[in-house]
Amino acid sequence: MGIRHLNARQLGLICRYSIRHSLRSGSALVFMLLAVFFGLTVANSIISPFEAAVAQAGPAGMSPQAVEQNLVSFARPAVQWAIAPHESADPAAQRAAEERTRRWADYLLDERPALLSAIFLVLVFGMPLLIPFGAFNQTAGDIGNRGLRYLLLRTERANIFFGRLLATMAFTVVVQAVVIVTIALYLWLKVGVYGGGEIASWSLLGFVAIAVSGAPYVAVCAWISATRDSAMTSLVVANAVIGGVLLAPVLGAFAWEPARFATYLLPWGVQNDLLGPSAGTVAVAFGACVLYTVAFVWLGARTFERRDL
Repeated sequence: MGIRHLNARQLGLICRYSIRHSLRSGSALVFMLLAVFFGLTVANSIISPFEAAVAQAGPAGMSPQAVEQNLVSFARPAVQWAIAPHESADPAAQRAAEERTRRWADYLLDERPALLSAIFLVLVFGMPLLIPFGAFNQTAGDIGNRGLRYLLLRTERANIFFGRLLATMAFTVVVQAVVIVTIALYLWLKVGVYGGGEIASWSLLGFVAIAVSGAPYVAVCAWISATRDSAMTSLVVANAVIGGVLLAPVLGAFAWEPARFATYLLPWGVQNDLLGPSAGTVAVAFGACVLYTVAFVWLGARTFERRDL
């Protein structure tokens, strides 16, 4: 695609118009409602048992900190299972992987606010499954009704593709930020077991992890949207691809062991590392997500440039 034809002013105009159109058409609102509902439901399912245990203990019972530690002990095996790598046939490598998983769980549950860590793990996993509902119709609908032909009289294809991609990414990030800020404020003002500073710092890192891990899925949807001439077909295909890459290794591994590595076709295999305990681990996962995003954006831009509009 002719990147050299990108025009900042036209990109901004297309980006702003695309956001307004998505809000008016309802697709952006559907994603926003789904994301907020999912995020607050996850937070409620994790915070409510803590609040119930504190209320049951009463003023003369255990402190909120002691209640939290009891819940952490109960939840630790589930967290370790969620972040554990694939099993290795080499006993030494498997023992090393188990030790790394244990240290990672200690970091999430002991060194960071445990309730917030559990919420972030679920959001990092679940948000990619919701992204297609906000990113499926970047170009597919207008390709189908031939509406882009009129835009091409005034701008280049590159401006259309990247303007709508930027609009979708910006709206997705804003919705994710709203979810994280809401959860963080509730933990700080209502739960009161963590300090404001540690909630703010971990929320910022968690937001970056969720936003960065979501970018490749927006790019995948942009690519799929450029290949379709129907918005609903684009939605179905995007959900099938993103969900299929997650499920196929689980089912395929029973018949063929290497099938478990199919998760790396998308960031499923690396995105949890964005919440890792070391800067090196986080940097590698961040770089991988950037590479995924660049690759899928390139494929989408190339498809959009070559197809008949």
